[in-house]
Amino acid sequence: MHRPLTALLAAAVLTLAGCGSPARHYEIPPQPVPSGETPLSGRTSAIGEVTYTVIGLRTELGEVIGSHGSWIPHGQYVRVRLLMVNNGRERHDFEPGRQLLVTTDGRTYAPSTDAMQISRAVTGTQTIASHELCAFDLWFDVPKKAAVRALRVYGDPSSSRLGDQLKNAPVAGARNPVDILLK
Repeated sequence: MHRPLTALLAAAVLTLAGCGSPARHYEIPPQPVPSGETPLSGRTSAIGEVTYTVIGLRTELGEVIGSHGSWIPHGQYVRVRLLMVNNGRERHDFEPGRQLLVTTDGRTYAPSTDAMQISRAVTGTQTIASHELCAFDLWFDVPKKAAVRALRVYGDPSSSRLGDQLKNAPVAGARNPVDILLK
C-alpha cells in the first residue's frame, strides 16, 4: 500500500527538481556590449520559421573604422545588431542588403555599402541552417537629425512542411516584411 504513495512522491520530487525533462531554452552567457551601443530586449518578430530579434542599437556614429580604412557618413551612421534563429527543418536565406531602417518621419534607408564593407559586415545572401543562431550588424547612413523608429526586416517566409514546399506556399499567416520597433 505504501509503494504507490512512495512512487507518486518520488515522481513529484523529480518533477519539481526538473529531472527527467529537458531544458526549454539555452543559457547563453552574457555578451559584452560594444562601446556606446544600447542593448535592447523584447524586440522580436517572426517571418515564417525564422525569428528576428534586434539586440543592440547605436546611433550618431560619426565614422566607421575597419582594418583597411575608415569612412565618414553623409549624415550619421546607425548600427543595428540583429539576432536570427531558424526554427524550421530547412535552410532559410537572408539578404542583409534588403533590410531597411525606418525613421520617425516614415522615410526608409538601405544599408550603407561603404560602412558594411569597411566594418567587414556580412554581405550577399546568407543561409541560416536548421535550428541555427546567427547574429550580425547592419549599418545605415541616415541624415544627422533623423531619429530611428524601426528596422524593416525582409525574410524568407517559406515553410519546411513538405506539402507547403510542393505548393511553394509560405508558412500560414507569415507576414513579410515586419517592422521591429527600435525605441
